[in-house]
Amino acid sequence: MGNADFVQKSDNGFSNIPGLTGGALAAAAAKAAAAALLLRITYDSIEFQRDDGKIIDIPIRFVPHPENTALREYAVVLNGMRIPGLINTAEIHVSVERVRKLADIPDRVYIKPQYINLYLDGMEGITRLTETNEIGLANYAAIDKEARNVIFQAVADVVRFADVMPLLMIKVSTVSFNNNPATNTILGSGGNIVPTSQNEILMEIANSLEEQYDRGIRNIIAVPGNAGHKYVQDAVHISMTHCIRCRNYIGSAIDMAAAIGMENFLLVGNCSKLIRLAAGIMDTHTWTADGRREVLSLHTVLAGGTIAQARIIQELATTDQMLSKLTEWGIRDAVMNSVCAKIGDYMQNRIGGKPMGFGVVPIHQEYGPLGQTPNMSNVLAAVSREQFALSIKKP
Repeated sequence: MGNADFVQKSDNGFSNIPGLTGGALAAAAAKAAAAALLLRITYDSIEFQRDDGKIIDIPIRFVPHPENTALREYAVVLNGMRIPGLINTAEIHVSVERVRKLADIPDRVYIKPQYINLYLDGMEGITRLTETNEIGLANYAAIDKEARNVIFQAVADVVRFADVMPLLMIKVSTVSFNNNPATNTILGSGGNIVPTSQNEILMEIANSLEEQYDRGIRNIIAVPGNAGHKYVQDAVHISMTHCIRCRNYIGSAIDMAAAIGMENFLLVGNCSKLIRLAAGIMDTHTWTADGRREVLSLHTVLAGGTIAQARIIQELATTDQMLSKLTEWGIRDAVMNSVCAKIGDYMQNRIGGKPMGFGVVPIHQEYGPLGQTPNMSNVLAAVSREQFALSIKKP
């Protein structure tokens, strides 16, 4: 990959092109790093659309960090290209890392008001400004405004598909020829990274399912995000090495699993997402639909609550607040059993006549599992047996 050229797509194939900026190259590596960290998507190249409308493939290279599971890094190899602001530079590197606490974020890092969870800094090979100028503020990394904007935008686009708001530290560095010291500046944008598409996410899910099927796996665990992953691993003690991360595309993951011939599908995830399944909402992105208040207020009444209690649920803003009220009233278990029964109905409808068993377990970080869909004991047993066998199988 290090010998790849920067190429422009055309009807006649590919041709070498000049004119990319340091900001564009850093943004390409930043998108790849963020996608690997948050979406588990791996890229060999990133598409960049120049201001003149031309689409360019920027080859990138993965840089492993096995000691840090909260960080991903990608590099762009310059192949002798002359990039304004970069001197004696062989590669641009960008890492994206989850930050657990605001206190861990260093001083003098770049932020942008619309991306309040993203922080940008320059590391080895990037100049520190000695005084405030048109590039940036004194003592900040020499990354100009246009470059900052395109880097922030590239990472924010990935975060949007992850449907979470983690604190992310973005670090740009350079590697020089012969490891000679370098003082570089990241300049310009010249366009924008082509946004992540829904199809890329769905292809990743499909590829994961196909890989498992080809290995003989027929009973799978699916999790939308980290909450389900952590609960199964820590509380149920089932290996999560072979889990499917279906993200918010729960309906599509069910369709794919049933079509490919999976025998059992166990879905475990944060209740805020899975409650929406009881309204038939199978794409649980917050911008697609919500439905949590409607589901919980309806099932409050169905479980024996009052109309007045249902109206209170309708006025609450978060799932935590709703569950707290249901707990206070002593009807949380009854409500969630009713919700899970309805989730089971919609799951069965989605699967149609295909012979795939399923089970759904919504969980909460304080209350633990809030219920399960009916008749899932056989699903849990089959998944547990197969995943345990896989965990002890020698490579």
